[in-house]
Amino acid sequence: MSDSLKVGLPIKYALSYRHKPTADIFFPDSTYNFAPFELVSREYFPTVTNPKGSLDSAIYTLISFEVLSVQELSLPVFVRDNLDCTRVFAPIDYVRLQGTISASGEMDTMSLKKDTQVIPLSQQPNYPLIFLFIIGLSFLGVLTFWFFGTPIKRQIKLFRFKRRYDEYLRLFQRLSRATDDKKKGLENVEKAVILWKKYVERLENKPFTTFTTKEILDNLQDNRLSDALREIDATVYGGIYSKTTASSLNILQELAESLYRKHRQVLVQST
Repeated sequence: MSDSLKVGLPIKYALSYRHKPTADIFFPDSTYNFAPFELVSREYFPTVTNPKGSLDSAIYTLISFEVLSVQELSLPVFVRDNLDCTRVFAPIDYVRLQGTISASGEMDTMSLKKDTQVIPLSQQPNYPLIFLFIIGLSFLGVLTFWFFGTPIKRQIKLFRFKRRYDEYLRLFQRLSRATDDKKKGLENVEKAVILWKKYVERLENKPFTTFTTKEILDNLQDNRLSDALREIDATVYGGIYSKTTASSLNILQELAESLYRKHRQVLVQST
């Protein structure tokens, strides 16, 4: 669509073909070799049919980096029939290279000046490298889990198991220290016992929160537990607080610690 071009600047090439309305035709797409040009984009137009036949058209935006003074191009249209596909070439078209530097005389290299001013460039993330790094880390993680998956999962279970025990112990000790409070001492004793039952229930997987004192004694074998629970029951239900109540709570805590250590050992030895 023009008779000249400049290196690196786009130029448009129009291609039209008139044919029978029944013909099946194809125009070149991005897979075609446009040498010495390179395809930038293409635009197709709807088929126009009149008594003269059907007209198909397309405009290609091309670019060239060649320095040939004259550059030519002839694009084909592919016509398909039942047996074969025929290429019909357009007439060869020419464009002349429009120079931007005058070559009428020799260049005076002594008068050239150099520009050494540094132009700062903005940092850009290296997405391919980041992607490869993520893939490498993922692969390393899969290999690590493949070889050390069981020990890792065991350590995670042990960490969570100890964290639950530490949380229970912190709350239980705080309630135990507040049992001599005149206003909330009995309430704190009851809360401490409920907390102890819930923790033991989780360890033993038995409904200790609904067990009676006799049922608790039947499921936990400890000679000191009977007197401790009776003392605590007397404190909670009878409102009788004595110095042995704190000792009874200590016995409950020692029993909970013993159960914690036993179950932890089972986790350590598990595969």
